[in-house]
Amino acid sequence: MVPIKEAINSGSWLHCEYDGYNGIYKFRIKINSFRKLSLSEIDNPEKINNLDSSATLWIMAIEFINLTKKPIHPSYGPPSLILVDQDNFSFHLFEDYHLENGSNFSVKTGMNRFHSAELIPKVKAVGSLIFQLPNDDDATYSISIKDNGIVQEV
Repeated sequence: MVPIKEAINSGSWLHCEYDGYNGIYKFRIKINSFRKLSLSEIDNPEKINNLDSSATLWIMAIEFINLTKKPIHPSYGPPSLILVDQDNFSFHLFEDYHLENGSNFSVKTGMNRFHSAELIPKVKAVGSLIFQLPNDDDATYSISIKDNGIVQEV
């Protein structure tokens, strides 16, 4: 696990690897920003499904490079990332059609990039991810990966 603030401040790339359903997936990410998202930034926020009233949305802007030998479907890349808080609780990506593909917000923030076209090897893709997190301003998060994968600074 790598603390998100540290990854942003250092500007370093993170190497990620995990054993998925169809083999081992390898990629690198660079976290450019991580901030609380206001619903007023989203066109037609009432179309967001499964948004819990006591949670807040956070947006993470990233750069992604597929290091697997062949193109991969986006679901084998960024959605494998998870956040882990200081108490070791894990939080998966918040997936919602309106945020990912059905709004101007999805295009403006690059949300749609990681939900449509394949991720080509060695080519940088730029976009963002959304997480639904507890409303806790004192929480600190680290980036990790599902399925006992690894995340480490390059």
